[in-house]
Amino acid sequence: MTKSFVASGQTVCAMSNVGQSPLPYLEVIRARRNQSGSAKMDTSYYHRPADQPFVDETFGQLLDKAAVRWPDREAYVFRPEGRRVTFAELKEQVDQLAAGLLALGTKRGDRIGWIVDNRLEWVLLYFAVAKLGAISVPQENIFDLNSDAAIYMLNKVKLKTLVLQDSGEDDVYSKNPLQSLIEIAPELETCQPDQLKNQKLPFLETVIAISESKYSGCYIFEDVQQMGGSEEYRRLESMQAELSSKDPAFLFCTSGSTGPPKFVQHCSYALVNSCGEFFRMTGIDKQPTCLFPSPADSCFWDVHQPIVFGNTMVFPSRGKATVIDLLSAIQEERCGAVAALLFIKQFHEFLHHPQLKDYDLSSLEMIHVGGNVVHESLVQLSAQLLPKVKILNLYAMTEVICVSTVTADMTLEAASTTVGKIFPEIEVKLVDRSGDAVPLGQDGEVWVKGYSVFQGYSGDEDTNRDTLSADGWCNTGDIGRLGDDGLLRIVGRSKDVILKDDENVYPVMLERIFYEICDKAKIIKAIGVPHETLVEEICICIILKDGETATEEELRELASNAGMTGAFEPGYYLFMDDFPMTKSERKIDVKALKRKAIRELGLPTEET
Repeated sequence: MTKSFVASGQTVCAMSNVGQSPLPYLEVIRARRNQSGSAKMDTSYYHRPADQPFVDETFGQLLDKAAVRWPDREAYVFRPEGRRVTFAELKEQVDQLAAGLLALGTKRGDRIGWIVDNRLEWVLLYFAVAKLGAISVPQENIFDLNSDAAIYMLNKVKLKTLVLQDSGEDDVYSKNPLQSLIEIAPELETCQPDQLKNQKLPFLETVIAISESKYSGCYIFEDVQQMGGSEEYRRLESMQAELSSKDPAFLFCTSGSTGPPKFVQHCSYALVNSCGEFFRMTGIDKQPTCLFPSPADSCFWDVHQPIVFGNTMVFPSRGKATVIDLLSAIQEERCGAVAALLFIKQFHEFLHHPQLKDYDLSSLEMIHVGGNVVHESLVQLSAQLLPKVKILNLYAMTEVICVSTVTADMTLEAASTTVGKIFPEIEVKLVDRSGDAVPLGQDGEVWVKGYSVFQGYSGDEDTNRDTLSADGWCNTGDIGRLGDDGLLRIVGRSKDVILKDDENVYPVMLERIFYEICDKAKIIKAIGVPHETLVEEICICIILKDGETATEEELRELASNAGMTGAFEPGYYLFMDDFPMTKSERKIDVKALKRKAIRELGLPTEET
């Protein structure tokens, strides 16, 4: 499951706020193991009503209203290309593309995919496909893997139409998406655009190229925008009243950090209301200009927000932004919020950049951070360097979008030890292995129910049964703890729990302690590796900060002084220059890291 912020790990290092040193916390963990005989408390279930009605309008309806309400206001800014588009211009170009796709024979429910970097065409596709009642399948560059993997991904979702950019040497993709497809289907250079027949891609009928060159078997994007006539515009207008915000509208690919990537089906109702609550709860809805620092395909849930709140969304780069991209955009566009996800690695580089103080960041009020564990020391460093900027941590995943968030009115302690307040009309329960809700304050598996829960995996019915219950509950796979304050803490992933002897050890807990006791560490990841008698042994993988050195003996002494003994005592330490990442480079590939550690330690291999 993709956690953004999260996405296969947790957004915040969600630990109990017990004392300042790790030792008392470990004692509490040990004591909690023996609480089964204590008096029964209230169960770990939370739900609260919304204080205002939810939005029940499609993307198309929201865009049409936005163009009337804010016609001359800028909706999106694409800084690398110098392109700025108002709401009125956005609607005009979206309608042109939608009418053109109708002229090509696109029907309601057709699956239309694209591999496009952060440019206007990405946004136009997002809204145009929605206006047709077709299903959007935005993807990162799957051709960076290999041709077999790309073929598998395209066929898994039965894409009918695929839009690809013909990237140049200065673009973000290591492999040209369009040329990579031509290698798989060379007839694109000779066939007519509507006559693609390829045995490897039996579902694909139409290819649209964002290119200055012409290809015999491809339509050109700009040409498609001009194909719609009066009949297509008439049909497009009448369709808007026929569509529902509950219709299947999107297939989003998970990161694959804990298993094979899956395609998650959502409707626009889930995106609009889940992200809308996040913006309202954090105050981002009041920010005139917001920064989008990540590839659009990785933070899909935020792309549509301008048509809801009238914000201007700024893309500082075509892909993942550099620190200078971010700093320049904040200063020159006067951004008030980094509204889309700034991943942990980006945030770390941002705070440690030598030119941070050279830029005017006075407009900046909040930063949305996540992608993995946001450890407390990083939040505290941000408070020192950017005292007027609130750090917003969000607990979310592709399957349930948003569940809870840290809000600006929370204390630093609460913001750095929990994943915040659960969203209205979202039900959360923490259960034991029998499926019964655990008492408040005890660890349990997090299950979520409500409007943000996905509609199922495309082509993965068996996985659907494992993840979605018949009555609508979604198993997140996370282990959490709910306090009587209503704040949710995430303590680990059920798949990542290290089974050492007869103890379940949560990697997140170990990582938090090491971040506190070892100021030389840049990134820490705790994993379990095979052990002949203990089942698994703890291995601490560490990337040190630039210029720092450390020894295993030094770390063992720090761990011992922090009370990490018995089941919590790591057996191995590995210093690494880098960790294997998922293809998007946003998440640590836990399985690959475990295989790497097993090789370096010379341990027997295991099935992964």
